[in-house]
Amino acid sequence: MSNIIILIISFVILLIIFFIAMIIISKNKINESLTAIEIANEDINTSLKEKYAIYKEIINFIKDNLSIKEDAFSNFINFNRNECSRKDLITFLDKTTYEINDYVDNYSDLLKNKDFLNLKKKLYNIEINLEAIIGYYNNKLIIYNDLKNHAPTSIASKLFDFPEYQETQLDKKEISRLINLN
Repeated sequence: MSNIIILIISFVILLIIFFIAMIIISKNKINESLTAIEIANEDINTSLKEKYAIYKEIINFIKDNLSIKEDAFSNFINFNRNECSRKDLITFLDKTTYEINDYVDNYSDLLKNKDFLNLKKKLYNIEINLEAIIGYYNNKLIIYNDLKNHAPTSIASKLFDFPEYQETQLDKKEISRLINLN
């Protein structure tokens, strides 16, 4: 009788150890995915700051070299990127792209200016990098959410508080039009 009790207790202890090991391994898997997301998140923010800075240079170039409306780009000039969310910044930069494209469409001489073409090249490099990082980020986000929502790792996500992240999207049509104009 005592051998059966010892066997049952041993089995329960092994089951508990297995469950704890599974929780620890699951937590580590989720944390690995989370680390990749956080690194990509920082890279996206850095690239968005670079894009904002190059837009500032492009707008200053346009204002310095063209006779444009006095209130042109006033939204951009008055915008405070430090006080907005990433989604708002992306939306704002996309709207600014439309405004820049309008000037490029109306002033074809811009496309012959070496300085403007150099700014476009810088923007192209930033945009390619940004699109790649966002693609990586969104793919890692899918993996992260799968780990959080599907067994056995979902058990660890219920026991530990993991942050929520949103997918990031860009308006590729207008930026492509701007950086590909020659």
